[in-house]
Amino acid sequence: MYVKVARPVVGIEEEEAVIQVLRSGWYTSGPSVKEFEQAYAEYIGTKHAAGVSSGTSAIYLTLQALGVGEGDEVIVPALTFFSTASAVLRVGATPIFADIDQDTYCIDYNSICEKMTDETKAVIPVHFYGGMCDMDRIMRLAKQESLLVVEDAAQAHGAEYRGKKAGSFGKAGTWSFFATKNMTTSEESGMVTSDNEDLINMVKVLRSHGMVDRNTHQYLGFNDRMGEISAAIGLVQLGKLDHLNSIRKQNSEYLRERLSDIPWLRIPPIGKHVKHVYFWCPVEVDEQKLGMNTLTLRKTLGESGVETRHRYVEPLYKQPILEQFKHLHDYSKDCLPVAERVAGKMLGLPNHPLLTQEKLDYIIETIKNITSKN
Repeated sequence: MYVKVARPVVGIEEEEAVIQVLRSGWYTSGPSVKEFEQAYAEYIGTKHAAGVSSGTSAIYLTLQALGVGEGDEVIVPALTFFSTASAVLRVGATPIFADIDQDTYCIDYNSICEKMTDETKAVIPVHFYGGMCDMDRIMRLAKQESLLVVEDAAQAHGAEYRGKKAGSFGKAGTWSFFATKNMTTSEESGMVTSDNEDLINMVKVLRSHGMVDRNTHQYLGFNDRMGEISAAIGLVQLGKLDHLNSIRKQNSEYLRERLSDIPWLRIPPIGKHVKHVYFWCPVEVDEQKLGMNTLTLRKTLGESGVETRHRYVEPLYKQPILEQFKHLHDYSKDCLPVAERVAGKMLGLPNHPLLTQEKLDYIIETIKNITSKN
């Protein structure tokens, strides 16, 4: 038996939506994109949305539209995908890394406060693994200090904090629809959500070469548009999202409960005020108790037929590209204790909606058969 860690869930409805677009002859910036933008904004609980080419473009277009640039600092978590930081660099600003919370693995509020300076213009809370950041305190701080909050919700489609959806708290929410996410458009595409119409209108200008009309390029923009096929698939997927999330939750909770007695495996707690959508079913490996490093564990599980996710193996401030930006900040001096401890020790277990009961039980049996060397 082989259990894949992630699989996109698509069917005949998505196929039919693609065929309709192909037959229409309208493949870019057409009615499907507009319909998807409206539907997604309504789902998230914002007034407006703009479809873009990727989750990364969603972040940097939003920062550019908000006027974040040279001389500005933007606080980002030290453990996440690098695009959160690279988007900051792309607009000419300086990413400043904050530590993560030991339970949620999201950006730590106290660390945000410690990292703030007079140059801090924005913070990008990343709703990690399908969970949510501490948005009450982050938004209070933002109001007090006049900070821009741009939510990176690329892993949190449908997640909620105190009944309010990810991507509806800050100036904007940014989204990815990569194939392994909770919902997909099959191709690389993304979305920006916001209550601010001027912001969304600027994102729409910037995503299309900075054109304010067919012949006038008033801003420095690029081609970051969402295609009609992506939007058509996204519309279908959005209609399935809550159902697919409920299966992810059920699968993840089943795994969490039955693996909770393993001494070398830490099952992170889920806050009562958070509706977790389990982009990952994350577990943390105590390598000392196991007597094996996490990479070896992952290889061992893979050889037994259980594929796992193993990303974020180092804090972002150790990425070699940042050596080119030491004139902005000396990242070699950064050392954040929780990020240092957690990096490389996280595994994501298979939890996608296509798993059978037999495969879930096989995952549990395989993990429990791993023998501690201590």
